[in-house]
Formats: sequence, structure tokens, C-alpha cells
Amino acid sequence: MATIEEEHKNLIEEVGLSYVATASNDGVPNVSPKGSITVLDDEHLAFADIMSPGTRANLEQNANIAVFVCKPETFQGFQFKGTAELLKEGELYDALAAKVAESELKLPPPVNAVRIKVEKVRKLGEA
Repeated sequence: MATIEEEHKNLIEEVGLSYVATASNDGVPNVSPKGSITVLDDEHLAFADIMSPGTRANLEQNANIAVFVCKPETFQGFQFKGTAELLKEGELYDALAAKVAESELKLPPPVNAVRIKVEKVRKLGEA
């Protein structure tokens, strides 16, 4: 289990965009941008699954996930690896649905809330 530290939380809030990598049981990869990445606590991240059929299909087969957050102009970033859980209802789903509804992008409601238990954090450039 890894801890999401203040440095990680600050970058996630500042950047606001992440890239989520998943793979099917057959190893077919998928990468998808997420604008709703949220820190839940020191061990969990979450995002709204809005229009991500590839991500959703992979997570239904294989819960392993990687989330990459980077500030490109400084090459400051982190990769968070863990396991994901798809939630179709509940407090987290409602909170992410409200966040999506407030967006100026006029997006449809989420299909799922995705809660990630972070098991490893790696700083960009570290092995």
C-alpha cells in the first residue's frame, strides 16, 4: 500500500488532467484522459467514467490500473498504480456526478464512479 502525499495531492489539483491506463485479460491496452481525477484520502483516487467504453470494458475484466499525472512544462509528475472498483451508485458516484454536472463541458452523467486503491506511487524519472 502506498500513501498519496501532499506533493501528489497538490499536483493533481493543479494539473486537473490525468491519463488512465488499463488492460484487458488478453493484455490489450487502453489509455484514456480523465479530467475528473480526485483524491479521496491518503490511499484512494477516483474519477468519473463518462465516455470511456475501453477503460470500462478493461476494468470489468481486470481491475489493475495506472494513473499518470504530469505537469509537462516542468516534467514533474507521478504514476499511481493500483486496483479499481466500478461503482454505479452511492455517495462517491453522486459526488462525481455533481462535479460532472457543474462542468462547462455539458457532459452526460457518469456511467460509473471509479475508486482506485493506490498500491504504488512512482515519481516521473524514477525506476
